Amino acid sequence: MTPSIFARQPLSLRIAAIVLIAALILMWFDSKNPEWFKPVRNMSHVAMQPIYEMSLLPSYAGHWVRGMSQSKESLRRENVQLKSQLIHAQAKLQQQDYILAQNARLQGILSTTKPEQFDLNLAQVIGTDTNLLKQIVVLNKGVQDGVQVGQTVIDEKGVLGQIINVYPNTSRLLLITDEQQSVAVTVKRTGQRGIVTGKGIPSSLGLNYIFKTSDVRVGDELISSGLGGRIPAGYSVGRIELIKDTAADNFRSIQVAPAANFIDNAYVLILQDKSIAADSELPEFSAITDSTDSTITANLSQAANQQSSSPHPNQSLSNRPVQTLVTATNPSLR
Repeated sequence: MTPSIFARQPLSLRIAAIVLIAALILMWFDSKNPEWFKPVRNMSHVAMQPIYEMSLLPSYAGHWVRGMSQSKESLRRENVQLKSQLIHAQAKLQQQDYILAQNARLQGILSTTKPEQFDLNLAQVIGTDTNLLKQIVVLNKGVQDGVQVGQTVIDEKGVLGQIINVYPNTSRLLLITDEQQSVAVTVKRTGQRGIVTGKGIPSSLGLNYIFKTSDVRVGDELISSGLGGRIPAGYSVGRIELIKDTAADNFRSIQVAPAANFIDNAYVLILQDKSIAADSELPEFSAITDSTDSTITANLSQAANQQSSSPHPNQSLSNRPVQTLVTATNPSLR
């Protein structure tokens, strides 16, 4: 009898082959029925959170060492510089009240913008996704912090991306630099609309669907337009840094420098809609109102029945319902 191929190989090679075959089978089942393995993926993400936090310890140590190594003279110079910047900022703020009043008046007339409707939830980047082909990072905020799928994430300079998965204490952020991400934008100078898509690298984006006759220039700022409802309008996306005209089609090939920091950003802001929190309080208020209305209706019906069976027909009919209504609305008078 011819021996098996596994019998002629070392034990370690046979184990590796068995594990590889089992992994391929599990991958095939996962591609066909991803919901089967969703609990396993959730548990793996939760289990990897301590590893993400441990990986940040060298960064914390580096910040601490750099802070301790600063001399008193450098701190004094930095203090003087910050005071100078504060004086300039205070001088500019003197005109802010007038500018804000004008802006509010114009917004009321034109009705082109919505009032502020987002809460900013500060989150920390604690790691990157295991799939190196995707532009995904892991944040230290999850369901317990009000994070939901689809929420937009920004930094102090511009749009970073959207939340695609949430877990109890962590979430996964898909950056707009991913090849499968796109953002509807407008050119701030002219109002020209377009679509910015990712290229799979953190240092460059592409602006699509811009005709050769369109008025776009190197240096033009691109802001989110809000079309599609995915990314809120008014946030910076990037600036045009290169324009090429090709003879193949009628569109230009435009390269965009991202506004946000996709390379070494440690902290981000999650935009959370205030109306969601307000809507969650409505059912409780509605239940209280319905209960009060039901109590008043029941008391009025009981008063009417008592009045119809009363042995004193000459008694005034207006006093008893009024007294019952007052008692129903204010139980302390009973």
